[in-house]
Amino acid sequence: MILIFTVLISFGCEDLADLDTTPVNMLTEEMVITNASAFTAHMAVIYTKMYFERFSVYLDMNTTQLVNCVSGQNPQLDASSTFTNNPEEFDIWERCYSVIRDINVLLKLWPNATAYKGAEKDNIEGELRFLRAYAYFKLVRGYGGIPIVTEPMVLPESGDITELHQPRAKEADVWEFVKDEMTAAINLMSATGGNEFRINKWSALALKSRAMMYAGSVARYSTLQLDGILGLPASDAEVYFQEASDAAKEVINSGRYALYDLDPDKESNYRKMTFDESSANKERMFVTAYYWPLKTSPVDRNTAPYNHRSAQGYGAYVCVTLDMVDQYEYVDNRDGRLKFNDGSGNRIVYDKAFDVFTGKDPRFFATVLGPGSPWKGTFLKIYGNKKVNGVEVPGQGPDGIGQPEATSTGFHMAKWSDPNPPRPIAGNSSEVDKSIIRYAEVLLNYAEAQMELDINNEPEARTYINLIRNRAGIQELANVTLDDVRHERYVELAYEDNCYWDWKRWRIFHIEMFARDTRGIWPIWDETNDKYEFYEWNLARDFFQRTYLPHMYYYKIPTATIEANLELVQNPGY
Repeated sequence: MILIFTVLISFGCEDLADLDTTPVNMLTEEMVITNASAFTAHMAVIYTKMYFERFSVYLDMNTTQLVNCVSGQNPQLDASSTFTNNPEEFDIWERCYSVIRDINVLLKLWPNATAYKGAEKDNIEGELRFLRAYAYFKLVRGYGGIPIVTEPMVLPESGDITELHQPRAKEADVWEFVKDEMTAAINLMSATGGNEFRINKWSALALKSRAMMYAGSVARYSTLQLDGILGLPASDAEVYFQEASDAAKEVINSGRYALYDLDPDKESNYRKMTFDESSANKERMFVTAYYWPLKTSPVDRNTAPYNHRSAQGYGAYVCVTLDMVDQYEYVDNRDGRLKFNDGSGNRIVYDKAFDVFTGKDPRFFATVLGPGSPWKGTFLKIYGNKKVNGVEVPGQGPDGIGQPEATSTGFHMAKWSDPNPPRPIAGNSSEVDKSIIRYAEVLLNYAEAQMELDINNEPEARTYINLIRNRAGIQELANVTLDDVRHERYVELAYEDNCYWDWKRWRIFHIEMFARDTRGIWPIWDETNDKYEFYEWNLARDFFQRTYLPHMYYYKIPTATIEANLELVQNPGY
């Protein structure tokens, strides 16, 4: 009998409450399909192995949104290797196929399952099939065409494992499989019940809209390679954009979700949207749950300003760039560039450091900390030089810039950082949930799909873009372009791992990140008059200049995998 080894781990508070608390570390196939608690425990393992985006990986550190400020550990993108900020995220081949193997076994056994009956049993079959389809989605967006395996593999009687080897399918065939499987899975799921910790019909539709947007973009913006193992025919673009549009619209029409808009203070509202884990937050669709002490993350430690570091250090591990700050518009001016000089080129003198941000999009203040930002009862003192009696001299503020474990850019990420943590920061002490997908992305997917399908759909796209901008507290747009939609994604979904994947699917990464310098601000404190001036600067190129090359749109298949299966062809450039 095959044994399925499991570990009881975080699976959402409600699910944990239903588990038998008797220690379990080994479940048989029979136990999993006949005992609901055993099945839930095994599903928890599958969800964990799926490795949904989480706080231990900052994918947006590859983009102009974020940079690693820890000296000597800055991510480098170069011609010789795929950038890896975290090997577990980028070497997903084994992880995803492990999930696929587990689900193939369960689906084979499922007709004989007695732990659930009727509609509930169908719903779980849909959940399993969707998870498998999502694993294939992660693989195809990472590697292109890959082998499609839908049955448990059994060692041939000959004992020759090479009989199980399969070549890579064409990327078009994999996307077709993902589309059809997601659709079939959703049709099995009930429209009622479920929660934000496990896939349900509505979160599945939301994630399907994400997957189909990726496929449509690959068809529109990439080229075919390796006889179709990489890329999609351009003629497929409209099919996938329509699938994305339909999935998103079904979520919208359900009326089950809404943009979080419970606080009239726009900055406070956007911050609360991230931290409100109550049923009042109708924007939450699918999240990874964190709760002390069973499952926590290092986000508070990794983002802490210098004077708020934990005893372990690691403050300012990730820092917001000036490129990102400039993308936040002013409430009444779409040009979001900070103003350092007047019309004559003279430096502007600000009474307070924080005044340089006056009038910015409220989302900026909820997402980014900079010089003068209020934080945990203090105002951040960030400067690189100071003036004494009109003479500029070296000097660092208590919160940086440039000293070890202080910001190098002049900014910190605040989006996931708890301003009122329930305990002192220490390693993995944060318990804020990580959003995998929220309702705002569904609206953005829908708006983008309209623009990709037909420019005459602009009024429909504009409706949903303005819903998001209204919630944010900035001016509505009288007309939107595809670039406007992309810009809104860049800002609204900042630090939710979307920019990284958006740039890949639009095939603009190699343009945006070709010998790209990292921009920051250099504040100067006039100690004599207690005033501030600023100028822009580029961080040291040996650590902070980054380049992304076109072959990196597809990951390298692990060398050991290629050596073990000679049917597989490596991706170009590796």
